[in-house]
Amino acid sequence: MPRLLSVFLSALICLTGCAPHDQNIVNEKNIYRDTSDHGNYNVRIKVSNRWIEKIRRFDYSRNTKGLLHEFEGFIKPDTMINPGGHHIDEDYGRVLNPMFINLDGEPGEELICLLAWDVGSPYLGLFKQLKGQWYLLYLEDIWMFNEGTELSVANNFSKNKVFYCRHLYGRGTCTYADGYAFYKLINNKVYRCLELVNEANTCGWSPFLNQSIKMNFKFNGDNSDGLMVNYVYDFFYTPKDQSAMSESSDISLIKGDANVWYAWDTKTSTYKLTIPSYKKNIEDLTAEKIACFGDFKNDSLFVYAFRGQIDQTLKKGTSQQKKILKEICTRAKDRKALKGGEH
Repeated sequence: MPRLLSVFLSALICLTGCAPHDQNIVNEKNIYRDTSDHGNYNVRIKVSNRWIEKIRRFDYSRNTKGLLHEFEGFIKPDTMINPGGHHIDEDYGRVLNPMFINLDGEPGEELICLLAWDVGSPYLGLFKQLKGQWYLLYLEDIWMFNEGTELSVANNFSKNKVFYCRHLYGRGTCTYADGYAFYKLINNKVYRCLELVNEANTCGWSPFLNQSIKMNFKFNGDNSDGLMVNYVYDFFYTPKDQSAMSESSDISLIKGDANVWYAWDTKTSTYKLTIPSYKKNIEDLTAEKIACFGDFKNDSLFVYAFRGQIDQTLKKGTSQQKKILKEICTRAKDRKALKGGEH
């Protein structure tokens, strides 16, 4: 009998040692977002299994008020912001759009969804069942002003599928910028593994340098985990006497249409820009050029990143192009000197 007990205890210790690290998670306290860690929206908050089943049976009606209130009860003392709370239509702007899908290759489906009291201020939430109990593992607030965003999943070549949504960076008179953020769920933690500028446009905003940037991307569904990204860009000059809404007099300075590849990097849990050694043409994209797309009015970075194309235009461009580019280069040189040589 003692021998059987010893074998049983040994087996129990072995099983305990091999158990997933979330075995006792149901006995732990809720973990809320660490607001001092900017950009980290991972949490661990217990939610009602019954609420999850309500979401699973959601009929895609506008009857979402009770479900959103119930969700806010789980995340107390936190709340979801509601900038349109005093709107004359009390149903205005509410968002609840769920998707059950296996994101990490482990048994069972996760729930990802957009939740909001106001369409311009949605939240991206990810829920996972751990040892029979559902938890909210990620909750990120997204700024979209008065338009909606979208939430999609890519069939990338990995058990950890990518999900992504669009974020608004800024908007105003003759200015607009947004981008896509990409995520993976790995070992019950959400990694924000890539961020790409989608549109970044200015017109009549800068004295010399305006831009029109448009991006599209495509995940590889074959045998490698990565995505191809295409940028169509145009940096141009808008004459001061031109109407801000007219493009007829814009003078294009540097333009292009090029692709780059981002490959999954396991060590950093991110997608990294990969530029083959054979990419030697001056029109090819670089990390500096891509950074320039999202950095408005940074003449120094523009001159540094597009030096080859600028030199080419200074040789073969029109008299107007040459004059404007020389002025931009002079301004960039002066700013660089003032900043101690920084780009």
